[in-house]
Amino acid sequence: MRTYSQPLVIILGVLGMIPFVFSAYLSLTAKTFLDVSGTHLFTTYSALILSYLSGMLWGQVIHKEKSTSGSYLLICSNVLSYGAWASLIINVPELSIALLLLGFISVFWVDARWIKFKGNSHTRYTNMRFLLTIFVCVLHLLVLFPHY
Repeated sequence: MRTYSQPLVIILGVLGMIPFVFSAYLSLTAKTFLDVSGTHLFTTYSALILSYLSGMLWGQVIHKEKSTSGSYLLICSNVLSYGAWASLIINVPELSIALLLLGFISVFWVDARWIKFKGNSHTRYTNMRFLLTIFVCVLHLLVLFPHY
């Protein structure tokens, strides 16, 4: 894994939370932005980021030697991307958000397992990803809460 400036990675990770917070706020207050509901904004951004994270899994394998575990990671990457896409075509927002929530938990679990399997010690990266994943999952639960 290439390493980049730690402050840059943290700043980009935090900036990536702004659309989540903004759309969750809109969803909880039943407001719109450019005539689009907060729930729809939240769902689409969530699917976009989940697809991005799934693509990162693909990128971790593509330059490595062929292995069975690498094949499993590629399959997981595709399943998670398809799940994110499927969440956009489901016409039940609560189900979409729940599916995306499970996707974020899964992509973190797969990523952390891959890092551990490869013997890499990217604890700062893993810790940052864990904190960002927890934050995103809490926002998903908050957006789901008014529906239940």
